[in-house]
Amino acid sequence: MRTYSFVDWSGDTGFKFTLGSSSHLVTSLVSSADYGMLRQGLIKLRTQLKLPHTFEFHFTRNSKMIRTAFFAVLPHLSWDGAMLIVDKRQLSVDFARMREPTFYGFFLGQLLAQAPPCLIKSRHLLIDSREKHSSLVRGMRIAASSILLARGVRRTPKMRGEPAHRWDGLQVADMLAGALVRQVYGGTNYLRGLETHLQVYHYKAIK
Repeated sequence: MRTYSFVDWSGDTGFKFTLGSSSHLVTSLVSSADYGMLRQGLIKLRTQLKLPHTFEFHFTRNSKMIRTAFFAVLPHLSWDGAMLIVDKRQLSVDFARMREPTFYGFFLGQLLAQAPPCLIKSRHLLIDSREKHSSLVRGMRIAASSILLARGVRRTPKMRGEPAHRWDGLQVADMLAGALVRQVYGGTNYLRGLETHLQVYHYKAIK
């Protein structure tokens, strides 16, 4: 059993697409068999790029140069990931009525239902959040627990929110989610070469 798994996402819960709501939601799940090696790889990358040791890899805030360097290193590090992409334009009106914790929790559950066993069997599942036990985290915990139990995971991971700047695993999850959204929108394909590490699933909406 691995020590940590990490969850982040890209996209919002809005459905006013002409006013700026995201058309897609990506939920990202990352884990590592050797988290220390993953961290050391990213520490080394920060040093090579002459970035502060506290620098946060964040897809929307980082430059193209940093993104390119990050994804060039990622295939050589110890990690596994899975992502679920949702075209919100294809969802029924019921989803538009969901509260944020229920909305994000539902799609986390859909991802966990399909993700490889190595990603769901961990001692701790950390969710990108400033608060350890926010309503968002509680909603995602409820959704995740029922799915994991249904998949036969007897000891479900302890779930809590953590700020991404403190955890490289959360930063990897963020970078992957942002890269997939960028690819869907016709931008650079940063995920090329990650096929041995990463599974991508598409949510099939039923209206």
